[in-house]
Amino acid sequence: MNARVKPASPAIATADAVGTGLTVRGVSKSFHTRVLTDMGIDVAPGELVALTGPSGAGKTTFCRILAGLERPDTGTLLLRGQDLAGKPAGLRGVAFLFESYALYPHLTVRQNALSPLQAPNRSTGQTDLVSANRRVDETLELLEIGQFDGRLPGALSGGQKQRAALARALVQTPALFLLDEPISHLDAKLRHKLRGELRRRLTAQPAPVIWSTPDGTEALSVADRIVVIDGGRVEQVGTSEDIWLRPASVQVARLFGDPPMNLIPGALRDSGVLYFQRRGMSLALPSPLAAAAALAGSENVTLGVRPNRLRLAAIETAGAISGEIYSNEPFGKHAIVTVDMGGLLVKVKATMATANGAGSVGKTVGIVFPDDAMTLFDGVTGATLAHPSNQTEL
Repeated sequence: MNARVKPASPAIATADAVGTGLTVRGVSKSFHTRVLTDMGIDVAPGELVALTGPSGAGKTTFCRILAGLERPDTGTLLLRGQDLAGKPAGLRGVAFLFESYALYPHLTVRQNALSPLQAPNRSTGQTDLVSANRRVDETLELLEIGQFDGRLPGALSGGQKQRAALARALVQTPALFLLDEPISHLDAKLRHKLRGELRRRLTAQPAPVIWSTPDGTEALSVADRIVVIDGGRVEQVGTSEDIWLRPASVQVARLFGDPPMNLIPGALRDSGVLYFQRRGMSLALPSPLAAAAALAGSENVTLGVRPNRLRLAAIETAGAISGEIYSNEPFGKHAIVTVDMGGLLVKVKATMATANGAGSVGKTVGIVFPDDAMTLFDGVTGATLAHPSNQTEL
């Protein structure tokens, strides 16, 4: 797969999306600088697509364009087969959770949640007050803020405000859900609970859903498909398995994993066998990676290996590359051991027993790089040259 996925590529097309879901083609936007370039995605009815990328990638601007709060410089937006060009935000039928919450400060939590159901000229049909309040009650309980329904936003914590804003979006029956970082300010336990609950609820209704988040782990856990953007461009579109096992570029690889993939810059040396080399490291490449590197003609490359695929070993182990333990972070069931390899910090996710057996900070240890765990990227463009031949772990 190319490092840049073209907006009209079949890789991002969903047949059911065209005409009944959301279709976006060639959307670009500039302010003082270019923010979005040729953005294109399809989202089918009931499909949850996670839009993820680093801070400043253009996620919020893209959501604001879909909601009608910003106008694109170029491009086409179709929702349920209707062109959104020139259509006012209030008539698009979009339920938008703002990253900044945008709660009405003079209304209580309940009144904020009720507000879209009582708004004039609603494009999603009428709801009687009894049904509306019942829907609000169910949503507030789901989000664990039912006890705060009479409070004003000024009396809420940041996490409570986020859930109040989320409730206001979820009570609607829109043509499109846009959720900009819907659970980013919640504690870890509640985030874990709501990821599953929200996914179950959102995918059970007919509207397409875009869930914007900078958290790659969150994107992997909630989405049917993931759209990765960086610098306002689509880097890759795929399922969680596609993104995790077959990242299309260095930009994608560094977004996913806890910790993320080790990315080791170096160069290739051919002495009958193709070697990956950098200071403190010389590694013979397995045949599939060597063949891909030779075909691409790349001399400068980046070697990618996920921390859970690396193995700590004694320094005399065959094929092991030695380094010095820089830190050891225990997490109960596993530990993250960081090893200094000639000035490069490489992270290894190991069992507690293995991590403890490796020794303390400053001790020399070996790392084994399995042949079926290495991904090779072009050192200049960042595009993937070859993936592991037999990687199956998510």
